[in-house]
Order: sequence, then structure tokens, then C-alpha cells
Amino acid sequence: MTIDWNYFLSEEGRLREGSVMTIPTGEDIVSLAAGLPNPKCFPLHGIHVDVQSPVKNFTTTDKISRIAETPRGEVTESCQYISFDGLTNFNAWVQKYLVTYFKPAYEDWSWIIQSGATQSLESIMRLLLNPGTDTILCESLTYSCFLETCIPLRVKLVPVEMDEFGLVPAKLETLLENWHSNDLVKSLTFPKLLYTMPTGHNPTGITLSTERRKQLLDVCNKFNILIVEDDPYYHLQLDNNRHIPSLVQFDTQGRVIRIDSFSKMLMPGLRVSIVTCNGFFRKKLSMHNELSIHSASGPSQLMLQMIFNEWGDTGFSKWLQHIQSMYRERRDLMLQAFDSHLPHELVTYNRPNYGMFIWVNAKLEKFKQPRDSKLKLHEWAQHIEDLIFKVASEKYRVTVTKGRWFMPDKSTPIAGFRVTYSYVDQTKINHAVQLLAQAIQEVHDTLLNA
Repeated sequence: MTIDWNYFLSEEGRLREGSVMTIPTGEDIVSLAAGLPNPKCFPLHGIHVDVQSPVKNFTTTDKISRIAETPRGEVTESCQYISFDGLTNFNAWVQKYLVTYFKPAYEDWSWIIQSGATQSLESIMRLLLNPGTDTILCESLTYSCFLETCIPLRVKLVPVEMDEFGLVPAKLETLLENWHSNDLVKSLTFPKLLYTMPTGHNPTGITLSTERRKQLLDVCNKFNILIVEDDPYYHLQLDNNRHIPSLVQFDTQGRVIRIDSFSKMLMPGLRVSIVTCNGFFRKKLSMHNELSIHSASGPSQLMLQMIFNEWGDTGFSKWLQHIQSMYRERRDLMLQAFDSHLPHELVTYNRPNYGMFIWVNAKLEKFKQPRDSKLKLHEWAQHIEDLIFKVASEKYRVTVTKGRWFMPDKSTPIAGFRVTYSYVDQTKINHAVQLLAQAIQEVHDTLLNA
């Protein structure tokens, strides 16, 4: 099947062209053309890093260094303007990493290194969506930064129904089949893009099953929809011995654009991400890089390369097991506290096997609405969220994240909260949950006795 990838481009994407400055290079070339600073003027002559060592289960550190010994060495390369391909050695590591974990099921696949997943998402959306006219599909609860990215881009959001197992492909298929007769969406442009976070979903912690992933791709193939697979929590598996496959591994056509990040598996401050996509979109994204970030930070790429070179494949695998163990312990402590302290007659919660989040859902029917209240159900849900958030944060000094902040459709009649176990001091988890439970119970009792 031949797909016209130009169909998916926004006007901005169509107008983007590569740099006119294509200049021959080579060892025998004397360049009077390139406007590059002289490497002798770079004050950075080396990078020295203390990194946790896999030899003793990351309880000790190793010192690793790179020195600017030659004009064409790694340190000098990282300080200079570099292409969107990234540093030579780091780019080679990225290729090996992608082949190991996420190799797509088609031939013409490629990748580009960018400056963090948020920047990658914004560049993809600008490449594909026309402000003010285009429509994008997403889960009925979705990543708040995605929602905030949509606002200045002025794209129309249409949520797809979720259940306790994540996005429901059958609901997506029904929505698309009936698009032009559905009064809620028929006035909108037919969508060409779906955004999803299928693993350790933010905010719910849900992971889409292998079967649903296949079904989702089948539906998108049928209706010619692209998928942006934002997957920062992929390596934070907490239970299964085998990773669930990425959507790109079922993609035989090149319609999945995958975003990977080092923020959750290493550290967010480096601001390095990888976008895996077909060659056409990779070329277009490289043009965006040239006129925005130019390239991801060279020193950040070098630091990553130094760490991965020091660890080797075995050490990297041990590191992933190490952080999985840490987050598993934290998740289990929080779930134990939930089981012991949360008022089960007032809330439900899930048990995620990937990621950093647990979704707590308030049973709206248990929170008594005054007879004279004129609030609609979704307004009452928002009121309950606001009350619990206010009492928890102001009186009991414990914070959670409002579910409303993750809703593309603010009329969704759900009152819920994202609770995160990744950052909190482990010794405070049990007490924090006790305080949250008291806040929920207090809001319920106050309404009951009003």
C-alpha cells in the first residue's frame, strides 16, 4: 500500500525546506565557507562525571572522563554546531537501542534526536496540524502538557473513550465510522492524528494490552490515521518479566511516530529525546530542528554516551532493573497504604504495572449533592475535586493532582486524582495517604451533614 505522506502535513510542514547551505566536506577540503567558531576558543576542554556503577549494584560510583585531545574528538564535537543526526557515537548507540527495543515492522524507518519529549511533541504537532482547523484524537484522560500544547496551536480535541484497561479501539472505530453523522463532531475536520500514551499512562497509570495495541493500529490503518506514541514510562515496568511491544513493532506502514525520552529512565535535566518515524517525516522534522533547536545539546548527548559506554549493554539492563525495583517498592508501599487507609466506600483506585501513577476515582453518588443545587453532574464532579484538593492541601498539607487538569472535555462527569509515588520520601508515604484519606472522608461527612 502506497501512502501519500504529504496529505498529513500542515501548511507549515509543507513550507519547511532544508538549508540552502549545502557545502562539500572532506579531509582534503579547506573550508572558507562554514561559519563555525574556532575550537581553540571553546573553554570546555573536558567532561568528568561520577556515575553509579553496575558492578556493585549502583551502590558505588565510577569516575569517567573525556578530554579534548584532538580537534575532531568527542568533546570538541559536542561543543560545536552539530547536525540533527546528533553526535557520531551517540547516534550509533541510539540506532542499536532502537533495534534492540522498538524496531518497527517496516523497512523505511529512521529516527531523529531532539531536545526532550515536550519539544518533540510540539514539533510533531506543528508539522502535522493546521491551527484553527485540524482535529486531533486523544484519550478521554490525557497528558496535561499535551492539552496545553494544543491551546496555542488552536487545534480541536476529540476524546476517545477509555475503560479500566485504557483506550477502547472499538469506541474509536465507532467514532470514526459515524463521524459525518455524529452531531457532536460532524462540523469538525476529520482527524488525521491520534495522540496516545499507551504504557504507564499519564495520569491513570494504565498500560494498553498487546491485543488492544494491535486493534488500535488496525483501526488507524483502516481510517488513515497517524499515531503519536508518547512512551516515557516504557522502561518502568513493575511486574512483567517481558516488555509489552511498542506500537511501532506492529506498524507495517510507517504511520506510528514514537517519542522516547531519557527523563524517566535517567534524568530529565539532560533534555534529550528520540523520535522514531518513517523517512519522510524524519526529513521534515530535521528541517524543523534546523530552524528551532538546531540540535539537541551536544554536552548532554556526550554525557549520555559516556554513561552508556561505561555501563555497556549489561550495565544498562541492570540499571533498568535497578530503577524498576525502586519504583516497584514505592508503588507497593502506596498500594498497601491505600488498602489500609482510603475509605473504600467513597473511592476506587487501580493497580498499575508500569510507570509512576495511581488513579483514584471518587464515587460521585456517595458525595451528597444538596437538593437545591443547580450544578450539572460534571460541575458537581469538579466541585468535589476542588473540595478534596482544598481540604487536603490547606488543612492536611498533602497534595494530589486534579483529574480535571487531564480532561480534554471538561464536561466529563468524573471526579478523580492522579497520585504519584515516584518522588515522595518513602518514609512519608503511609502518613501522607492517611492524611489524604482524612480529607476525602471530611469532605464526604461535611456534605452529608449540611
